[in-house]
Amino acid sequence: LLLLTLARDDLIASWQRSVPPDAPNRFIINIQPDQREPVRGLFAGKGLEKPDLLPMVRGRLVSVNGRAVNAADFEEERAQRLVEREFNLSWMADLPAGNSLTAGKWFAPQDVDKPQFSVEQGLADTLKLKLNDVLVYEIAGRRLEAGITSLRKLDWDSMRVNFFVVTPPGVLEPFPTSYITSFHLPPDRAGFVGELVAAYPNLTVIDVASILRQFKSVMDQLA
Repeated sequence: LLLLTLARDDLIASWQRSVPPDAPNRFIINIQPDQREPVRGLFAGKGLEKPDLLPMVRGRLVSVNGRAVNAADFEEERAQRLVEREFNLSWMADLPAGNSLTAGKWFAPQDVDKPQFSVEQGLADTLKLKLNDVLVYEIAGRRLEAGITSLRKLDWDSMRVNFFVVTPPGVLEPFPTSYITSFHLPPDRAGFVGELVAAYPNLTVIDVASILRQFKSVMDQLA
């Protein structure tokens, strides 16, 4: 009980100390392709910085090196959960901020339209994936096959949008795509979220600050 009392504040405080004051504290998901510019325009109209909207394609990992993937193949519970759900895939030309290569090479300009995957190191460790493994993802009834050409370490504490699996531009564009972003909203501008959702009801806004408050409340009750 004493340990829980001490840990309840230290868990949040230590994380907040490692995050810049202007780090993103809201996420928006399910932005449709035709809503990108209107959503960015709404930010600009309210005097907020226009967010970077990143593409997201959902796909299920079905095969590794020609062998079908099943949850029963893994003993670790996290690995079982990962292969039973869809992954969030994306594409980008440049290595994102907060990412560093641990193996292989990042996509070259001439790799546009060439199927290949860059995989997050932690995911690779959990699923026992390695450089040059060939993965097959099923996306909206179609399959995409490519090899792993790089592994990346991510800074998850940055609160930026990160993806486990990334391809070069041109590979995922033919598949159904939505967009996701994270942004910093000052406390005195909290009403902006209501205006955003009222204008675009299909959007889902995740309030990280609110989640932390709920977490702390639960910890306080346990203590």
